[in-house]
Amino acid sequence: MNSKPRVACLLQMFGVGGMPKWLYRLAGELGQDYEFTFIATHSKYVIPEYRKVAKVVTLPFTRWALAAYLFARRIDIAQVANLHLYVEAARLARVPSVIERVDGLRSGAALGSKEGVDAVIASTKGIIPRLEKLIAPAKIHLIYNGVDLMAYAGVTPERFGFQGDDVIIGRTSRLADGKNVSLLIRAVKELRKDQGYQHVRLVICGGDTTQPGAKPILKHLKVEASPLGKSAVFAGETIATEAITCGYDIATCTSRPNNEGIPNSLIEAMAAGKPVVASSVDDIPELVEQGRTGLLFASDDLNGLVAALKELVDDKGRRQQMGAAGKERISNDFEIKTQARKYAQLYDELLTKNGRHLLSRPSLMTAGE
Repeated sequence: MNSKPRVACLLQMFGVGGMPKWLYRLAGELGQDYEFTFIATHSKYVIPEYRKVAKVVTLPFTRWALAAYLFARRIDIAQVANLHLYVEAARLARVPSVIERVDGLRSGAALGSKEGVDAVIASTKGIIPRLEKLIAPAKIHLIYNGVDLMAYAGVTPERFGFQGDDVIIGRTSRLADGKNVSLLIRAVKELRKDQGYQHVRLVICGGDTTQPGAKPILKHLKVEASPLGKSAVFAGETIATEAITCGYDIATCTSRPNNEGIPNSLIEAMAAGKPVVASSVDDIPELVEQGRTGLLFASDDLNGLVAALKELVDDKGRRQQMGAAGKERISNDFEIKTQARKYAQLYDELLTKNGRHLLSRPSLMTAGE
């Protein structure tokens, strides 16, 4: 067989979100050696860039519809997330290898049945003890999301017309209630009540989530931020966030519990050399080292958030120091070629184990060298 091994990634949607964006990066990194298909089952909205690295289809969320497609496409590996029906469809289609990828607890969604799963990719250490109660530890593989640090080298920061001595506090996120962007808006308003903080600005990058059942909140957030006038910018939705992230002076994540694993937005901000201020929820403390790469505050703690922001607004040197430490952390543990290579190794192990002939692929053999 001379074709590339075929990997189908099944998610509810391929719009804005950390998981689809990571799969986009992964497929871009491994596309020379694997043929990727992205399958969305709950939303027809797809970010156009995803089609550059994978075949993208939307299918009904039923076993038979998914199984028929997987069988017709002769998929070698099905990589699923959180919904066991995907596993059932893959097994019905006789897909040789099935991987589940979990990204934090996600209100317990990651703790569903692992029956029929050959391997689980844990993108955080924190979820592993829970997974070990559901599947043999040997089948659990810790692989962090990755980012290309070179994507931030030489980028012209997008400052939205703000001056060099202004301090931009930024948040990149799909906009949903659990992301608690309202708390950040309130914090910036509190800061700017003080005449000493009139140079503080707010940039929010993202659009309403396309997650099924989620209510749109962008209009509401704009109303909340309206007292900030021109000191607040809503940058909209884009997959190419590098210039915007590089324009931040402080990056934030204000999410409530059960809404994060390790957020891509924080990985990206640290890759850009930015200090971060984040709520100490889910697996965020696994990434953000208190006082070294950023500052943590308790969920929904407005005073704690304001205090952390003040601390960094007041000290440019500390911002730079934390940003450098954060970039080093990403280089050591979240670099994309290293993480993609781990996926490729797991794919090849399963392909070999389950009878799929492997080609000699020099690009993989040299990856990460």
